[in-house]
Amino acid sequence: MEMSDWAKGLPLRAGENFLGLYQPSPETAEYWEGVTRHEFLIKRCRSCAKLHHPRRILCSACGEPGMDWVRASGRGTVYSFSEIHRTTGIFSPATPYVVGIVALEEGVHIFTRFLPEEGAADKDNSSIRIGSAVSVEFQVLEQGMLLPVFRVGGE
Repeated sequence: MEMSDWAKGLPLRAGENFLGLYQPSPETAEYWEGVTRHEFLIKRCRSCAKLHHPRRILCSACGEPGMDWVRASGRGTVYSFSEIHRTTGIFSPATPYVVGIVALEEGVHIFTRFLPEEGAADKDNSSIRIGSAVSVEFQVLEQGMLLPVFRVGGE
């Protein structure tokens, strides 16, 4: 039996897509269009107005399928995070970098890249803590795609 060398990484694929990267799909196409306009969009149930993650198809509160897109404030707090120190390929020059979950003011949780406070020393992620206030920015990251990221102490 051949063993994989996990130290070199293992690309995960679903058909033509790499998992975990930018993946527009029918239910998220408007989200990605919003990103190109530097707008952070989430879904709102047409029936009960509960707010949801952009990939949500049915309302978790009332079960209805009708969703509209609304602009989120782009503000929230760090809910959880992990500092990545070891990676391969295009992400190597970015290490250490921080990923985790932001709890938006609207109550929706989103997986994201976190950035330290403006003016922090290069790769000094010490300002990123659970509960830190963050705000959305749009940046082209290592994979060459414009993505929403959240900066500690932003506007």
